[in-house]
Amino acid sequence: MNYQHIVKAYFLERPNRFIAYVRIPGVSEREKVHVKNTGRCRELLQPEAVVYLEKSDQPGRKTAYDLVAVEKPLSSSIEARLVNMDSMAPNLAAGEWLATGGLVPHPDLVKPETTWGNSRFDFYMEAGGQKCFVEVKGVTLENDGAVMFPDAPSDRAVKHVEELVRAKDEGYQAYILFVIQMSGVRYFTPNRGMHREFADALRAAAASGVQILAYDCEVTPDSMTLREPVRVFLDERAAKVADFTEGLLHYFKENKRCLPWREDPKAYHVWISEIMLQQTRVEAVKPYYQRFLEALPDVEALAKVQEERLLKLWEGLGYYSRARNLQKAARIVMEEYGGSLPREKAELLKLPGIGPYTAGAISSIAYGKVAAAVDGNVLRVLSRVFADDRDIGQDGVKKDYEALLEQAMSREYPGEFNQAMMEIGAMVCVPNGQPRCEICPLSPFCEASRTGTQAKYPVKAPKKARKIENRTVLILRDEKRIAIRKRPARGLLAGMYEFPVMEGYVSVQQVIDDLKEKGIHAVRIRPLESAVHIFTHREWHMTGFFVQVDELTDYKAPEGWIFVKPEEIREQYPVPSAYSAFMKYISYSEQEYI
Repeated sequence: MNYQHIVKAYFLERPNRFIAYVRIPGVSEREKVHVKNTGRCRELLQPEAVVYLEKSDQPGRKTAYDLVAVEKPLSSSIEARLVNMDSMAPNLAAGEWLATGGLVPHPDLVKPETTWGNSRFDFYMEAGGQKCFVEVKGVTLENDGAVMFPDAPSDRAVKHVEELVRAKDEGYQAYILFVIQMSGVRYFTPNRGMHREFADALRAAAASGVQILAYDCEVTPDSMTLREPVRVFLDERAAKVADFTEGLLHYFKENKRCLPWREDPKAYHVWISEIMLQQTRVEAVKPYYQRFLEALPDVEALAKVQEERLLKLWEGLGYYSRARNLQKAARIVMEEYGGSLPREKAELLKLPGIGPYTAGAISSIAYGKVAAAVDGNVLRVLSRVFADDRDIGQDGVKKDYEALLEQAMSREYPGEFNQAMMEIGAMVCVPNGQPRCEICPLSPFCEASRTGTQAKYPVKAPKKARKIENRTVLILRDEKRIAIRKRPARGLLAGMYEFPVMEGYVSVQQVIDDLKEKGIHAVRIRPLESAVHIFTHREWHMTGFFVQVDELTDYKAPEGWIFVKPEEIREQYPVPSAYSAFMKYISYSEQEYI
């Protein structure tokens, strides 16, 4: 698709959707031009942006030029990305691409603007006995290499998607082709934040068999041509995985542990190490791995070794069925695969003792195949990244994440991607203790880190009943201040603030006596409603009292207690949500409570 008579200019302003003012050096300091894209485009049309105009060949027009492209400055080493923003260009470029066999080789018919029932699609095609509809959408919205559609809510776009589903149901092949009006992008994803209904419609269409395609374009000031396919992520989680991949791989390259099975990651080495690492710590495995490989350096040796010798080599690792399954699988590999472990995950899964995780690890690390390896470490990392409150012990959750990663993981470095995810789970997003969010490359993308809820994830089915602890909460106040105390620096809710608490359910008299020992005189006491807060391994069953006292400042505060104004509690002091049921009382006076 080509233009004629292109002129370079500089953008000044856009008073409405249809016109803009530009400066054309040597021609006009303020030229009114027609904008061939009525979309938002605010991120493109910035003051003094370089734009390209096509001079109209229609005499008498109010505007002598059409604005067709713009240079978008980039923060990377590339100075600018040239973006075509002509709304008519995607259909013109797509028509050329379809006619020359871009979608299907040797099409018999390519017909634009075709009516079907109450619908009107951009293209109708016939090829090899198949009848196809193609709907084209131009994409100009880009952020850090991610391109999205739409840039404004579009009920019309939703209608087109739903109509294609109906056409598919009636026997037509159906395609949605996103023409990305620029090059050098990373992926396409629907703009869920702008128009959730369109994103949902697109996912439903894909599930029904409508094919979703995206192609970038070679863009010059006077042309636009479809170029290469671009990855499509209809799941916003997949887009997030793609966003954090570069940082993840860089972190792994700089920080990965030196492990013996990483030195020579042949399929046999990966296989043996992964089986040994099941239920066993890395440091404990190292000497066993070295000893095992010295005795049984390849699949053939493993297949032939006497069982007693095999089990002796495995001694100390436990779970001896793992060793027996290794040998069973080795014998199958010798008989059916010529002594080499299969490359594909599906084939590896046929071998005894090899599950989805181990199969994914072997296929990706040893053979460079795009295959996910999702273990407990990876499940923990992903559950925190997405603040996923599903039980990670459920098989469906693991399968969901395997499918997600196989859609979004690095195509160039799948083995490194899988190892990097495992490394983050083992060394950074740790299972016990505080995750090291300050060094984690995924932290900027992690919902749990953003909200401070890392401890909430992953969710696991409880292995035993939670311990129930009964507590009595005191909302202790004078005319201006509330008593709170800081929790210990370690343990549950470490370093946060809480109201004074008495262990167990206590009576009014017990409250009076306890406060009296602390030198505090209770003027009035009223009971509060009960509340329950559930932690992973315990439950707090709480009751409470509203206690009006004399001036708190007249007393020497018990150790750890401080007296603050209600607004200071809300603005300055972190009080855990465990006490949310009691927070509403901190501003009450005795009169208000009554």
